[in-house]
Amino acid sequence: MTDSAPSSSPKSESSNSSEQQPTGQPKNQQQEPTQSPSTVPSADIVDRRDLITKARVFLNSPQIQYQDPTAKRRFLVEKGLREDEIEGLLREQAYAPVIPPRTYPQAPPSNLPTLLLGLARLFSWLGMGSVALIFVYYRFLLPKITRTAQARHSLRTHHISLMQKLTASLASLKEAQTQSLAELPRHDPYHERPQFAKCRTLSQVLKTLGDGEPDYSQIPPVTLLRCAISELAKGKTGDEALPSTEEVFLILEGKIPWLASPEAYDFKKKVYDTLLECPRFVEVNRKDRGDDTPAALKWKYEAPPPVEPSPLVQSLSRLESAVPKQQEPRSSVFQHTLETLTEITGYISSQVYVPYRPPPGGLGFSGSYGLSPAEEALKKEIRALKGLALNRYAICRAHRGDY
Repeated sequence: MTDSAPSSSPKSESSNSSEQQPTGQPKNQQQEPTQSPSTVPSADIVDRRDLITKARVFLNSPQIQYQDPTAKRRFLVEKGLREDEIEGLLREQAYAPVIPPRTYPQAPPSNLPTLLLGLARLFSWLGMGSVALIFVYYRFLLPKITRTAQARHSLRTHHISLMQKLTASLASLKEAQTQSLAELPRHDPYHERPQFAKCRTLSQVLKTLGDGEPDYSQIPPVTLLRCAISELAKGKTGDEALPSTEEVFLILEGKIPWLASPEAYDFKKKVYDTLLECPRFVEVNRKDRGDDTPAALKWKYEAPPPVEPSPLVQSLSRLESAVPKQQEPRSSVFQHTLETLTEITGYISSQVYVPYRPPPGGLGFSGSYGLSPAEEALKKEIRALKGLALNRYAICRAHRGDY
């Protein structure tokens, strides 16, 4: 208590030291201007109040409150308090209520061990579950997945090998077809069918279409142009035998009025394109001697040269000539007899397997009674046919000289 007391009242010592001033100072320094005690308190009163406040706080502190009153009194006297002030402070302390000690309920036990134990169990379950899943995966699932992947890989490899073989076979087939097609005759887009190729005039072409309503679109444009040019050049020589485009189409429209109708526009355009593009129709452009303007276009027809057959066609022709032709069956005077005998043999063979039906009389004798009229007529015809066949057979043998 004596150690803490000096630190709690430093201002009291300074106030005591300030009260004991030397008397040997000059007189003008000791005199100060007088102030009204009602307006500004003196410094001594302020220091005393501070000292009493500090002493009260000192006495109310828990460490000093239950100490010996004599020791507290002696300490306060040493700090410069008067007896009446000390009595008042001690009296205030006696009347102050006693502060009960603070009591707190006992803290509950910590849940940390339980929490740690739960976490340990959780992690152990997770670990064991992970180990079980890994074991199941590596023991059962992974082998199946590996086999499936290997099977897919082998199947893909097999498919690739098959596709490569197919590609190679297609390439070889294409090469073989190219070599084979090179020997085949080329298709002629301006080929005329045989029934039109033998026509020389437009009248013959129209007769080829037959009676009734003709279908002019079936006529090849080459045939129409060839026949028209040949008709226009008939009985003419030189430049007069070369008709112009207008003359060709005029004679075509004269022979076939259908070409002048709007429905025949597409076919007429096809004929004109054939005239311009077909190499058989040669364009002749002649000019007059005294005129620089070109004359009308003239056309002439040049028959295509005979095409030499390809080696394949030649080999097929030789093979056809080497194969013997099928001979037609010769008709004989005995052809009808042979056909009749064949029919009788077939009928007898079919009657062999017919089940036996006894006559209605029940005696088992064979006879003509009990048969229907149709059966009787059939049996008569069979007998007559059999006699005729035997007679003709005998005649044939006699004719061949067997007797």
